Amino acid sequence: MVAPWGGPGNTDRAARAGHDVVACPDTSVYLDYRQSADPGEPTPTGTVLTIGDVYAFDPVPPGLTADEQARVVGAQANIWTEHMESARRIDYMAFPRLCAFAEVVWHRGDDFDERLAAHLPRLAALGVNYRPPEGPRPWDARPDAPGRPRSRADRDAELIRMIADQP
Repeated sequence: MVAPWGGPGNTDRAARAGHDVVACPDTSVYLDYRQSADPGEPTPTGTVLTIGDVYAFDPVPPGLTADEQARVVGAQANIWTEHMESARRIDYMAFPRLCAFAEVVWHRGDDFDERLAAHLPRLAALGVNYRPPEGPRPWDARPDAPGRPRSRADRDAELIRMIADQP
């Protein structure tokens, strides 16, 4: 069993090589990546990964044979917390993108936006400090933590370099 994280191209490579795969490409499901280019986003690390980007994630890449598709046994969202100073910050980074991830792996429907709108009050009632759809609130910013923002093109180029010598 492998969990290829370095970009979307490694899930299909692992399945074609005969491995069972839990898909978790960083550019699709790493919830510690910033949610927008807004300067109010806390600790802007990684590429921009919006709720729409997470919802667009397909754990089973196109072009695989039926046998290779069957090798993709699951998907996983990751969140690395070294840039998050509190549980409230972890909530902010995870939600509502984790809701989009759940839709992708359990049931992708046509009315996700409606279900999410109904779910956000539940998160609020539970005290979850989720990121509002309209963007970060002033108290969510961390101007003292510049992070390491990256463009998607820069990250994709790095991934190509990383796997260039791999079989």
